[in-house]
Parts: sequence; structure tokens; C-alpha cells
Amino acid sequence: MIAPLNIDKLWKIFAGKSNPVNLIAQRFFQAFQEHGIDASKIPRLLPQIKLDDLKSSEALLTALTPDILDQTAKLFGIRTEWLEGLDDEIYEFHSCYKQPELFFELLATLRGRAKFDSFDFPLRIISSTNKLDCNDDREQLLVPILLERIEVPIDERIYRYHIYNDGFDWSHLPSRIQLKAIARLVATVLNTPIPIFKVSPIELNEILGRKLIPRNFIDGCQLTNPSLEDFIYTYEESVVAKEVDELPEVLKYIEQYKLEALISSEPPQPIPPGESAFEPESSPEPATPTTNKPKTGKRADNNLDLWEPVRAVASMLWMDNDSLPIADAIRHLKSVAHLKASKLSESAIRKRIADLAPPKVKGKPGRKPKQSS
Repeated sequence: MIAPLNIDKLWKIFAGKSNPVNLIAQRFFQAFQEHGIDASKIPRLLPQIKLDDLKSSEALLTALTPDILDQTAKLFGIRTEWLEGLDDEIYEFHSCYKQPELFFELLATLRGRAKFDSFDFPLRIISSTNKLDCNDDREQLLVPILLERIEVPIDERIYRYHIYNDGFDWSHLPSRIQLKAIARLVATVLNTPIPIFKVSPIELNEILGRKLIPRNFIDGCQLTNPSLEDFIYTYEESVVAKEVDELPEVLKYIEQYKLEALISSEPPQPIPPGESAFEPESSPEPATPTTNKPKTGKRADNNLDLWEPVRAVASMLWMDNDSLPIADAIRHLKSVAHLKASKLSESAIRKRIADLAPPKVKGKPGRKPKQSS
């Protein structure tokens, strides 16, 4: 008879091994545990894995194949490279800043390929503060997360997490208005609250850096105070309405981008027969600038993971200020803790973002002019 499985004990045993291959076993278990799935239920989701395979690290490593790792990555919407221990980024980079249509396109895709109801709370927010204030100039970062329920043969509600890595700042007017526009449509059309969960600044940066699975931070009671929808109602619509004076600008933003046409209370068309939401054919493409550099394998992909977020943030900086010198953009990038490339040299970052600079600042180093004597 097989003894009851203790996932925490197994995890610690695997993590303590000196063989780096054991990191694969550790992360395989971590993926299931941090999505709320007990180890004993893994064979229900991956029939290739037997209970006997879970008795020891050696047995599991013998059973794990590239195909099983790919299936696990597809199941949870995470990166195979992370499961294989090649890097620390669990998720692909997602962005929708100044492109709100990308958010609603992904939301429609998720609703079309999985069961959905208002109790799923499909949009949840992570922040390092629960006192959002549009009049406070200090940084107030928020991380929107879209949830996609996975249809699995177990009773629990299990989700994939689609995390937006833009680093929306409530103190920044364009970021704030876009989030309020998204929140108003999600709350009023889908009739669902948008909870805000407070985490520490370190945890928030780890989530932005794609190094944490967010389930433990956004689980539990979904009726938070405040919720994001509190900031998008009139006083007539809600007795707890906040920052009401910005609502006309929010409505103008919705009209400008024609966002009402991108969301409906009616469920989208279901996925065609034979296409299981349990194993989607492909994950939604990350909405980020892409490079045309040829890929030469997984390590080349890792290099893209290093620079794509940097290029995305640089593009956003120049969309906000097309006169921003390259040197100032680099200084901002180096101050963003969740960007892995922020630790690299200024010259290395310059080589990767210079082509994105507006014509008026290309070639300008951003140094102060010399004073004449």
C-alpha cells in the first residue's frame, strides 16, 4: 500500500539534492501545489504519471518526459523552460498599456474556451497598497490578472493566471484612466466585482518579474474594501464611489477606443468541438513588441525574455514623452526592480532600445550641454 503523499516533504527533499536535474521534479510538484492541486490528484490530470512515480525523486524523474513537461506547461499556462530549470520566469510577458483592446481580446478568448460565471471573479488586482489616491504623487503599482478556469476532472476550481506586467501606476494619469475604463466595463457588463489584494512591495516585484504563481495572493474572500470598481461609479450608482470627478474622462476614453464593442454580457461563441479547454491548442500570444532576431534554441528564447520586457517598457516611456532622452530612459529602466536587465550596464541597455527612440531623440545621449567658460 502506498503511503499518503506529503507534497511539502517531497519538495524539501528534492530541493535539497545537489543534482540540478532534481530542480525539474521540484518545479513539477510546485506547479501543481501552487495551483491548488494535491499530489495525489496528479494522475487524474496526467494519466502517464502513476502514483508509484510519485514515491521518490528518482521514480518521478524517470517518468517525466519532455512531452509530459510540455503538457504541464500548457495545462497551467506557464513556460516549459521554467519547468526545465533553464530560468526563473514562470510566465510569458503580457502587456496592454495604451492598447486596451488587447485586454478585451484576451478576455473574450478566455471566456470562449472555458466555463465562466461571476463567481470566478475573472479580473483581480494585486497592489502594494489598499489606499489608492489619484492625488498622491507617490508610486502606486497595480498588477491586473485575468483568470481562466481550467476544466479538469477534479472538484476544485483551478485557474490559469494571465498576468499583465506593465506595472500600472495609479499616480500616473494615463495608467489610471485606462484601468478605470477596463474596470467600468468589466464591472458593469459582466456584473462582477474586481477585488484588490494587498501584497508586500517585494512580492509585487516578484509577481511583476514573473517569478511567482499568484494563486495564494488572490485567493480567499473576493469582496475586498476597496475594490477597483469603487473608483468607476457615480454617487448615484454606488454609495462608496471614489474619485468621481474623473468619470467623464473615463467615459471619454471608453468611447475613444470603442471599448464597449469589445465586451458583451452574452457568452462568446464556444470553442469548436474537439478543441478541449483542458488542453488549449495554444496560449494567447503575449502583447509585446517582438524582435526579428532568429532563435537558435531555448537559450535564445531566454535572451528574448531578458530584453522583450525592457523594450516594452521603453516603448511606453516614449509613447508618454517623445522627447525623453535615451539616457533618461535608460536611467528609468535601471530603476525598475522587476526587470532582470536593470542590473546590466547602460551601454548594453542602450544597444537594445536605441532603435525604438523617436526620431527627435535618436542619437542624443541626454547629457547636459557643457557650460561655456
